[in-house]
Amino acid sequence: MPITQAMATSFKAELMLAVHDFRATGGDTFKLALYTSSASLDANTTAYTSSNEVSSSGTNYTAGGGTLTRLGVVTSNNNASTGTGFTDFADLTFPNATITARGALIYNNTPSANSNANTTLTNAAVCSLDFGSDKTSTDGDFTIIFPTATNTTAIIRIA
Repeated sequence: MPITQAMATSFKAELMLAVHDFRATGGDTFKLALYTSSASLDANTTAYTSSNEVSSSGTNYTAGGGTLTRLGVVTSNNNASTGTGFTDFADLTFPNATITARGALIYNNTPSANSNANTTLTNAAVCSLDFGSDKTSTDGDFTIIFPTATNTTAIIRIA
């Protein structure tokens, strides 16, 4: 199965269990890992995997990806029926890299809590990103440009 742009279903449930903390200061550590076109990432992805992750040999890309800078949590207004909560990240660059990637996975490297008393979460998936086609850098910067942090464009939005 190919990479599909989707919010992880497990992430939606984990929000209700206070697993993810997106505060700009003091929140969890979120990472972005890059994947080849052979990867299978979608709404059913529950955690980071190294399967079909881009090669880390000589590319300035480390297995597990890069750490994201959180921009905090914002609401669009105080109207309970039309307000949107959203969060976003600063752009992420892998400098002087030789990479070919088809998509990415944003995941929580330090979940705040367990999903239930019997399970400890590790590298919990947040969302998968489909680049639409292979994107390549050759001894140059490979940059993930996040959309503007607004209630209609932020990478993670709940309306």
